[in-house]
Amino acid sequence: MPLREIQESVQQIASAVASVLRVEVEIADSQFLRIAGTGKTEAGVLRTMAGEDHIYRESLLAGHPVVIMHPGQDERCRPCMHYGNCTETGEICCPIQLDNENIGVIGLLAFDEEQRERLFADVDAILTYLQKMAELIAIKLKEHYLYVEQLHTVEKLRVVMDEMDKAMFLVDQDNRIIQANQRARQYLQLDYDDSQTAEWINAIRCADTEQSAPKQIVLSIGQEDKTFLFAIKPILQAGTVKEWVITLDDVQEVVQIARQVSGYSEPDPFRVIGGNSPAIVQAKEVARRVAASDSTVLLQGESGTGKELFARAIHQSSPRRDEPFLSINCAAIPEHLMESELFGYEEGSFTGARKGGKPGLFEVAGKGTLFLDEIGDMPIHLQSKLLRVLQEKELYRIGGNGKAIPLAARIVAATHLDLQERVDAGVFRLDLYYRLHVIPIHLPSLRERREDILPLANDILLAHANRVGKKLHGFSQETQNVLFHHDWRGNVRELENVIEYAVNMEATSWVQPSSLPILTGLLRDSPPHSVKESQGPFDWQRQGLTLKELERAAIDAAMQQIRDRNGRKEEAAALLGISRATLFRKLREYGLT
Repeated sequence: MPLREIQESVQQIASAVASVLRVEVEIADSQFLRIAGTGKTEAGVLRTMAGEDHIYRESLLAGHPVVIMHPGQDERCRPCMHYGNCTETGEICCPIQLDNENIGVIGLLAFDEEQRERLFADVDAILTYLQKMAELIAIKLKEHYLYVEQLHTVEKLRVVMDEMDKAMFLVDQDNRIIQANQRARQYLQLDYDDSQTAEWINAIRCADTEQSAPKQIVLSIGQEDKTFLFAIKPILQAGTVKEWVITLDDVQEVVQIARQVSGYSEPDPFRVIGGNSPAIVQAKEVARRVAASDSTVLLQGESGTGKELFARAIHQSSPRRDEPFLSINCAAIPEHLMESELFGYEEGSFTGARKGGKPGLFEVAGKGTLFLDEIGDMPIHLQSKLLRVLQEKELYRIGGNGKAIPLAARIVAATHLDLQERVDAGVFRLDLYYRLHVIPIHLPSLRERREDILPLANDILLAHANRVGKKLHGFSQETQNVLFHHDWRGNVRELENVIEYAVNMEATSWVQPSSLPILTGLLRDSPPHSVKESQGPFDWQRQGLTLKELERAAIDAAMQQIRDRNGRKEEAAALLGISRATLFRKLREYGLT
């Protein structure tokens, strides 16, 4: 009974019409329940019109107005219980339509001669007015439907928001929370009028000016500092930002969920490290044995030997597997940023410091594992701070007030450099070397385990062929010989790049030597082409260049080659036989892109 849902509004319209026309008004729905009435009909509101609904029924079924000049005598009134004895002296009714459906009837009734004269003085004008009132009632009902639909939508959004794993809340320009989901209320122990809440919102909005991704903030919740990842989305009204939607993710929860989704239930995490040669089996066995301890591990191996894979496998095999695994490349981060990334800082500790401060990776890692990749490239002045952290098991944020933060994370370090040589050269601290060298693990190069080259190559070929939708049966015998005897200075990373290139280039069902970049001058140490015969864009016989100029030209040539085939910078590093981090540093040094 739709009209009953807006009964109060319908009654107000009926009363207004009655006061204007000075006749009585009656409104019924499609089931002939009297929804509104004035005068003599008012007492029957919300009662059925059994036996009195014949004229309304005709109007409703026919879909047009009905005019009764002589109620009780008109033949159309014969089925009515009041036929021949009707108290009405005149009646005009009109259907109420919504979306081409008749949903009710509005009737004008006269009960004396004075009302009858007013009712029939200008029937056409009365009918027009009555139809407008019917349209008004239909509009009111449609507005009601829209309002109910909006309420339903809001409720659905509320349920959806409450089911989200993210904390989500809507804030206005004054940092007041308008709406928050259940997770937000749990995370922040929200009090909508609390000044502390406004401070949190302000800190988040201020931190949003930074361009780093994902954005991170530390909020003091009760007696505990908690780290969140956050995002802010503006809500525009007439082109102006009026409100913001803020989402928060607890870093610890994100890490745990990621581990579960990413298959951290793998019974042997070391299975992702390919190869069955004695050298790699021994390295995996040592790493597997030390995984359960808290001792510092130093992974030593050439670029591309899988140092981060080993570090992750050690972490996943340890009791810390449900805690964060964080990685930082000491060669890739600018020296002036590395200290704040590792140790964090307090608010106001330097110009541009984030409001509320920022935790460093030692802190964010919690009870997990922090992987310090390319540790041999760490600036000498930071080595002393790292040594202190490893010795004292505590750290201090930059600009800290003397409050020590316990180190709970395990440290796994890695380098492709000979740290003994770095110590002898005076660029690496001897005491830090011994502190890191507790459990050294040598990761063999492909040259040290040539029996793994072809099995690895076949696995990589299958993966890349499936990815691009190609059906390749394998490598020709000649190609296998080339792969087996190649020097592989870039190790597994170079092998992956070579095979990915070959998969894209090969036109037959077996990979031929002609599809290998190591035979087309795209990689260094290519047997068929000597340096003198190289057809690359850089002429290595050019005279009068300094060593720096030669290095810059070589890097520029490698970058040009990968640009020509839409390759990646990792490929350029493999071409040059250097690590990705070293390439990035050289690109910055020479102003290349």
